[in-house]
This record gives sequence, C-alpha cells and structure tokens, in this order.
Amino acid sequence: MYINPKVGSTTPAVPAPKVEQNPQAGQTPAGGNASIASDRSDKVEISDAGRALAAREGAGESSTLSPERIAELRQRVLDGAYDSLAIVDEVARRILGRGDL
Repeated sequence: MYINPKVGSTTPAVPAPKVEQNPQAGQTPAGGNASIASDRSDKVEISDAGRALAAREGAGESSTLSPERIAELRQRVLDGAYDSLAIVDEVARRILGRGDL
C-alpha cells in the first residue's frame, strides 16, 4: 500500500482484479463452477500471544483516548503537523519498538 502524503489517501500497491458484473448462471466471474466457489471461505486464527496482548491492552482504562484527545489529534493531522520526514521516522520507530507491526 502506498501512502500519498500530499493527497492524504492510500492506494493499493497492486490494483484489484476486475470482476464481471453479471456472470452466467452457475459460473463464478472467473469462469469456474459456482458450487466450488461457494465452498471456499475465509478463516482467521488468533494466536495465544495475540489473545494475551489483546487482554493486556483491554485491561487498562488509561490506554483509551478521550473523544477530546482524538479530536485534537485529528485536527493536528489535518493541519499538517505530522507532514515531515522526522515525524514519520519517529512514529515508525515507536511502532516498531512497541511491536505493533
């Protein structure tokens, strides 16, 4: 994903494939059989470490931001307070240091 700091939007690194709007009956947009495509499903598994981290973060009330603080941070972003390489570098270092990635 690319982030364009001048526009403030994100674009995927690889464009999404085009999908037919009206596939033929019994077929998926890729031309496969609809019954085979309906058997596929997404699945998510959360590790024990992930569960422990979520429990640890959810236990502390001080970790949540007040609506006032969120509004203040949002306004700072809109005002361009974080549009410098030094700030981006510091944020990236803190994210890596906390293990959020």
